[in-house]
Amino acid sequence: MNNIEALKNYFNDLPEVKRIHELEHYIDNNKDIKKKFSEVKAMQKKLVNAKEFNQVNQYKTYEEEYTKLKSELLDMPFVEEYLELLDLVDQMLISLTDSIEYKLDKKING
Repeated sequence: MNNIEALKNYFNDLPEVKRIHELEHYIDNNKDIKKKFSEVKAMQKKLVNAKEFNQVNQYKTYEEEYTKLKSELLDMPFVEEYLELLDLVDQMLISLTDSIEYKLDKKING
């Protein structure tokens, strides 16, 4: 087994990652939660576009709607836990990436 496979297995065996997979299964099989996630993602896109094109009034309107939709999403079962776990695992991956980059840089540049 190479180092990449070992890292992949390590992360897949973390309790946080296993729980994410359990929650994803639940979320994927719940129409209401999937619909709310889609609505939030669509509103995020509108927010980004309004900001990019400097549409201040439209941005404020979208931001209010986004806040409302996100709040509704977080009120659904397991969603808050799911998002928190995603953030935690993301931070772990960023930390690992930083560590790998540091070691590679040190090895390359002495």
